[in-house]
This record gives sequence, C-alpha cells and structure tokens, in this order.
Amino acid sequence: MDFSIVTASFKQLNFLRLAISSVADQQGISIEHVIQDGGTEGFSEFRTQMDHAWPNHGQYERKMDSQPDTGMYDGINRGLKRAKGRFCGYLNSDEQYLPGALAAVLEMFKKQPTVDLILGDVVVVDTNGEPICVRKVILPTIEHTWTCHFSALTAGIFFRRELLEKGFLYDTSYRIAADAEWFVRILAAGVKVGRLGQITSTFTETDHNLGFGLKAQAEARRLTAEAPCWMRWGRFFWMLQHRFRKLMSGGYKSYTFDYEIYTNSAAQRQTFHAKRLRTFWPKRIMNF
Repeated sequence: MDFSIVTASFKQLNFLRLAISSVADQQGISIEHVIQDGGTEGFSEFRTQMDHAWPNHGQYERKMDSQPDTGMYDGINRGLKRAKGRFCGYLNSDEQYLPGALAAVLEMFKKQPTVDLILGDVVVVDTNGEPICVRKVILPTIEHTWTCHFSALTAGIFFRRELLEKGFLYDTSYRIAADAEWFVRILAAGVKVGRLGQITSTFTETDHNLGFGLKAQAEARRLTAEAPCWMRWGRFFWMLQHRFRKLMSGGYKSYTFDYEIYTNSAAQRQTFHAKRLRTFWPKRIMNF
C-alpha cells in the first residue's frame, strides 16, 4: 500500500463526503483511507452510502469507524496507529486533495529517498469552493515555527510511516495547535523536509475552523513559552527572516490557475478558476 490517509470527523458529513471522494478518485497509487468519526448521528447510514458511491477495489480501501474520542488529534492518532501505507497524511473533513496530488507526492519520495516529509501548497476556498487565497509553502525553520506560527497547512503534509514508528504522534494535550507542536518535534529531530512545489490540496474556510480564535491564540502562546529563551528573544528576527525567505521564493506573488474539487451541488469534480490569486489570508491575519 502506497498511502494511508487519515481523516478525523465529527458532525461534518456534508464535508466528509467531499473529502472521501477526493481521496477515492486518486490515480496511479494504492491507498487506504482511514476515517475516525467521533460519534456523529447517522454515521452508519452515511457509511453505507459511501460504500455504494466509492466501493473498495484493488488499489483503494476505505475503513470507517465511529466512536467517542477526546478530540480531533485523538482521532487522528487512532487512525495513524492503524496505518499500513508506506506514506501517510491526514486530511480534515473540510479539506480535499486535487487530482493527481498523491501520485506527484509519491514520485518525489521516489526521487528523493532521503526526504522523510514533503510539503505541498494549498488553496484556501470558501464553502462554495471559490478561491480565497493560495498558501505557497516554504521550508519551515524550527525558530519561526516554535516562536511565531506554523506556516504550513496539514492538508499539504505527507510523511514516511517510519516517523510513526519513531513515536511521532500528536500531543493530545493540545486541542488546536498539536500540528505545530508535532512539527517542532519533527524539526528538532533533524527530519529531512522537502518542498513539492505544487498545489496538492484545498482547505475550506468556515465559521468553525479551530485554528482561528482565542483558544488557538492561547495554545500558540503555550507552545512559544516552551521554546528556549534565546529563541523567544529572537522572535522578531525569525519573523523577518521568514518573510524575506518567502518573498525571495515567490510566496507573495499572485497566481492564476484552475483547480478541480468536489462540491455538494454536483457528483463530479467542478472546475474553478483562480485569477491573480494572492497569498494574503485576511481571516488568518485578523486572528493573530
């Protein structure tokens, strides 16, 4: 099995349907999709619907389980512990993979055997699928990640399963910022990270995104407080350094492109056109 993709969900079956579709139609790879639901009413009926819409076959297997958990990261950890693929990722229920994304990631892993984790770019969309911004990732540094913010989006993160065997699961004491804490440990351990350089995924901006708001800010401060003193003292420098690196890599340019995603209004992927789309994300800026 090439990939194991884990999705934790709770009361988002309308989005989960789209996420499942975006994984099930990936071509050129073998994949298992492990879905850990937190106990959504009607999940059993939903599972039957998905079995008819996207049945398992030789290159695709979906495992769907619903039981109470202690939060999103507990569900993700449960799914990752069941992972059998050589490479892993986790896709929230309100996120999707673009066509050919996983095949491109697999090809890069083959070409760069010393890379253990790959970052893809992500398009932020609204609930209708229309583009808001594009997040062009640069390779994060531990100083910036630990003291400023986690600049990557998890929908564009893919890693070798060996990292799980080394204990890289999520710290469930964090309810919102466990992905940032996880990545700090990744960088501290010297894991080699690579940048794919293409858009792999979409992230849907909703009124319920956990990464926005006071609780997210509180957890970010908690993570920063755990950094060494010298690193905290240099926070302003790390921020300037990050912005300069992003500027030099083209991260602040506008981009024109098409992307195809699933919506609840159609059974097939729909094409959206992003014209001169910027990297500026208004909602994220307003919440930090």
